[in-house]
Amino acid sequence: MSNAVQATGLATFEKDVLEASHHLPVIVDFWATWCGPCKTLSPILETVAASLVGRARVLKVDTDAEQELARQFQIRSIPTVMLFRDGKLASQFVGLQPAHAIQEWVAPFLAPDEAAPAAAPTEKSPEDLAEEALRAGDPATTRRLLDELPADRQETERVRGLRVQVYFAEELREVSAGTADLDALYREGLTAAGAGAHGRAAEAFLTLTTRSRAYRDDAGRLALLRLFEWLGSPDPVVQDYRRRLGHLLH
Repeated sequence: MSNAVQATGLATFEKDVLEASHHLPVIVDFWATWCGPCKTLSPILETVAASLVGRARVLKVDTDAEQELARQFQIRSIPTVMLFRDGKLASQFVGLQPAHAIQEWVAPFLAPDEAAPAAAPTEKSPEDLAEEALRAGDPATTRRLLDELPADRQETERVRGLRVQVYFAEELREVSAGTADLDALYREGLTAAGAGAHGRAAEAFLTLTTRSRAYRDDAGRLALLRLFEWLGSPDPVVQDYRRRLGHLLH
């Protein structure tokens, strides 16, 4: 947690939030450590907090540790972000928002001569947010952000690569957690792909293809083709394993 964003809880909420909001707006992020979208939103709020130093305050409440506060404010979905002014809840939103949208949301509650920030923070693109969501273990949010991109950005190399990584992440969640050899081999390939160990991933997928084309409807071969799509034809791993896959199939 940065200096710009501090934690609060039941014991300090009245002083940190309700009393302080008589002097300046107080933004409270209700979050949890297991929440992927919360992890994506966190650096965005830190950017906003840094741009509003002295004009608004940003605090965080861990809903797992502060269940009484979560009940008081009827938190049903996280992240939920609330804005307090003059001792009362003035506005709120649920889910991810880009930095510029959060600044526009806060602006009406700032003092008139402070409504315009001195310098706008660097804005993150939807692709940046999608990548952060994927790193935070939230492939569903990544997929949603990619699906919302305009048509002319759907087929860029970066977006195609992110879609492949979403596929691997979702497959890893679905594959059996048992100890069957084929499950373990598939998990090994998916995990290696997610960690950037492309050669090890390709070897696991090719071995799986050799052992069973029927496993999860030819999952090994399909995963290998997805890996090729992600890395691109010039990549040495692609050249090597595309040749080996061709020999295996023909």
